Amino acid sequence: MKTNLKIDHALFERLKNNPPQWWNNLKSDPDLYIGIRKDNHLNVYYNGGSIMKLEEARDFRAQIHFKYIPLQGDTDYLPFEFQDGNVSLNEQKTIDINNFEEESLDKIKKRIRKFYPNDSEKGIQGQYVINNNGNVKEPKGFFIDTEFQFSINVDQKLSKGRIDLVWVDTERKEIAFVELKTIGDERLYSVNCKNPESIDVQLKKYRIFAEKNCKELIEYYDMVFQIKKKLQILPPFVTEDSLLQYKLIHKPILLVGDCTRDWISNNAGRLNSLLKEIAFGCIYHGRNTYSFNMPIKTYRNCFRLDGK
Repeated sequence: MKTNLKIDHALFERLKNNPPQWWNNLKSDPDLYIGIRKDNHLNVYYNGGSIMKLEEARDFRAQIHFKYIPLQGDTDYLPFEFQDGNVSLNEQKTIDINNFEEESLDKIKKRIRKFYPNDSEKGIQGQYVINNNGNVKEPKGFFIDTEFQFSINVDQKLSKGRIDLVWVDTERKEIAFVELKTIGDERLYSVNCKNPESIDVQLKKYRIFAEKNCKELIEYYDMVFQIKKKLQILPPFVTEDSLLQYKLIHKPILLVGDCTRDWISNNAGRLNSLLKEIAFGCIYHGRNTYSFNMPIKTYRNCFRLDGK
């Protein structure tokens, strides 16, 4: 695994030593979370949608997807203009973001929720990050990363993957990959390689990646940790100085985040049996449960498969 990430990269140094007001506004919003990327840029997320991809330049370089930008007037419908047999749209203006002050951020959040509502997989992902990074009464860890992209050779073929969540367990001193699913995801139901992205194939790929890059991944996430510590974007309860003494759990965890009791009754046993040699554990949460802990056998709606 190769990465260009540097703790002392100019972008992170600038944000630490001379933070602009817009950066402070983004950092202080409790609905947002920030991801450090391996090519020395960062993303500011809401509900899984990137409000800003920020890179180093003479005066910073950043971008947002056009679909997340509210227009002045904040309306869902725009009128057509008819003149001389032709039809057109008047030129529209976007809102003034005002250094991401609260009113402007609220409008951007509203736009993102149109694409990633709270009950979507991305929305649920964001809720897990936000809730476990500050809203849990007795926190045992936090999510240090989302959407980690990687490539690995599997059966002499190059395969790509994207890890939804990376959990740092401060009580157990462990790091674990978490694959988040919703009950509507067809990959939970197609197995035995009929679908190249079925849940068993996905988790096998993550396990192989962890096994082959264990030392490098611990070092990488320690760098992410140090950068977040420098930028003061770690959860307030975190007191660790380093993650270098942590253990990376090779087997990933499956988290299904919008379960009903009937769905658990009909599907949990099948998934537990299917993944017993692949996953560290399976967690089945209801639609309003966002507190995360490492799987244990006695935990409600949680199945521990293998402690190794």
